[in-house]
Amino acid sequence: MKRRSLAAVTAVLTTASVVPAAAALAATPNGARTTLSNSSVSTSGLRIGANAPASTPMSLTLQVPQRNAALMARMTAAGTVVSTARYRALFAPSAAQLARVTSFAKSHGMTVDQVDVAGGQVMVHTTATHVNSAFGVTVRRASADGASGVAAIGTPVVDRSVGLSGIAGLSTVRKAKVYNAHQAGSSRQTISRTPTSKVSGAPRGRISAAASDGSAKCAPHWGDHLQPSAKVYGKESNLICGYVPQDLAKIQGVAAAQTNAPAIGLLLWGNDPNMKAETNTYMAAAKYPLLTNYTAYPAATNAQIEATQPGCDPYGSGAEQSIDVQSSHSVSPKSPIFYYGAKSCQDADLTAELSKMVNEHKVSTISMSFGEAYDQGLTAAGKAAWDRPLQQASLTGISTFASSGDSGDNSDAAGNDLGTGGNPDNKPHIGYPASSSYTTAVGGSSVGLSAAGSLVADVGWEDAYYQQKSLSSTAKTRIAFPVDGAGGGVSQVSKIPTWQKGKVTTSSTMRAVPDVAGLSNPYTGFTVRDTAYQYTPGGVPILSTGTQEYDTYGGTSLGSPMVAATVALAKAYNKVSIGNAAPRLYALLGTSALRDLNGVNTAGAFVPSTKYPAGVIVSLDGHPINSFNRQENLVTAKGWDNVTGVGELNGLNFIKAFK
Repeated sequence: MKRRSLAAVTAVLTTASVVPAAAALAATPNGARTTLSNSSVSTSGLRIGANAPASTPMSLTLQVPQRNAALMARMTAAGTVVSTARYRALFAPSAAQLARVTSFAKSHGMTVDQVDVAGGQVMVHTTATHVNSAFGVTVRRASADGASGVAAIGTPVVDRSVGLSGIAGLSTVRKAKVYNAHQAGSSRQTISRTPTSKVSGAPRGRISAAASDGSAKCAPHWGDHLQPSAKVYGKESNLICGYVPQDLAKIQGVAAAQTNAPAIGLLLWGNDPNMKAETNTYMAAAKYPLLTNYTAYPAATNAQIEATQPGCDPYGSGAEQSIDVQSSHSVSPKSPIFYYGAKSCQDADLTAELSKMVNEHKVSTISMSFGEAYDQGLTAAGKAAWDRPLQQASLTGISTFASSGDSGDNSDAAGNDLGTGGNPDNKPHIGYPASSSYTTAVGGSSVGLSAAGSLVADVGWEDAYYQQKSLSSTAKTRIAFPVDGAGGGVSQVSKIPTWQKGKVTTSSTMRAVPDVAGLSNPYTGFTVRDTAYQYTPGGVPILSTGTQEYDTYGGTSLGSPMVAATVALAKAYNKVSIGNAAPRLYALLGTSALRDLNGVNTAGAFVPSTKYPAGVIVSLDGHPINSFNRQENLVTAKGWDNVTGVGELNGLNFIKAFK
């Protein structure tokens, strides 16, 4: 998938792709007014309260149609890559269109933050009273599943002469969440991978994969410790203490490509100003190359986010920033890393920052370790606010990646945008931006790396928990712990892209998730160095008590930056310009470039437990059962599956093939 010339593409392609054009948002004229039904917030499931205070802050994205939508769709389907200047020349709306929208916004008391010329979007911040007067709606308090915000009630209407085709951000109830999973009890002050508690058992020392040393200690590598003497699964180890940077490089098999230095982009909200120093303290202790080129672009300080968007918890997202930065550096230690922190966890602010990243075009890949449990709550305009920069990234040679989630098919999760009153609806869902057709969705795996560097266990991440009644018996009893495991499912808003047709097994009409897998299981997780804050009973961080410590994390928010960094190395190694990686990954399905994970119920991690004296054994790829006692039907299989997609990237074989 090397760069193809625009002339060749336009000469050859004659039919539109089934991938929908992100800009195709229809506005229905009504006399001299335009009714924007694509922007109307659905009240289904929302609890609507009183009118919002006039000064309630809101961020909006005002959209106008891009040009040549059919050509854009054809080029996307063909994997074409053009320069940013060429993209703007082909698809950007006229300067006059954007000027009219900018003038309209200012005349209604809105502050223009950013004009996305190529994407045809004007990002503004304003207040509820200005939204009411500008669009003929009523902004009211709203809540769902314990999350509160505001929602504009009614269908927006504007003068046709303004030229608006959509408005995103008219509800602030929907908020993104980070997709990481902390290994309980893993916090420590050094990177020594032995537990802080004293346990009885044999002295620490590497054991064979089939042996038991009777120790309850966590294992630095797979098989270093194993407490049970009777094996329930073919491959067992005590839980991993937390892999270190060298281990991630071995898991990804990227040593031959690490002389390259592709720029890596990370999108989140909030910002730890000490991230580079914290990372290098870790790297020095781990005897790994230091992070020399790191730039952060925070759109707001953590205090500003805390004051205006307390539901976003910018201090809590600091662990995610550590995961993203330190795992990316571990995979590609020479890469410059560019971190963009949005001013909140709301879609309007995240998409504004994503547009900025894509237009500044400083990076080869972008990883997004967050999302929502559901995508059906998106308005068409809200979906377009994500899709426009994601499609632009693909067409200009930036590969984007999004975590698929950590709650299986989300049937056991109550999402904000469905407003189920805190109760699961027991139906499968998948969230945005992972379910966009213009990004690569990253699922999860469980990886047992031996001290010698071999992958002893390599299966999908779907945890089921069992009590092993006796350490010398294979008898086990299912424990009703909450479901966790890689997210997977079928989108309710994105049509199936051409590159998934005939390859996925869960739908023939709608986008299926995930596309690929990366290390995600917290029981085989990664050690990060982050700042842990203390909180008041009201949830306000006490900054003076923030301390730096080491923690072990997993989650698909670990898998996403690892996969993104590996793809960045592959692009640099082969000197190719590729946008969305997913089409090429599906083309490699069944080849040695990928590891097809299909080891259901073959591997387990033993976890010491005070509640269960004999301990808990975790099936790393089982059939998780939710609280409704129904199987989630997320399990690895031959070929594509809804836990690992096409599988894992297979080291140098993948590096050489991705071109």
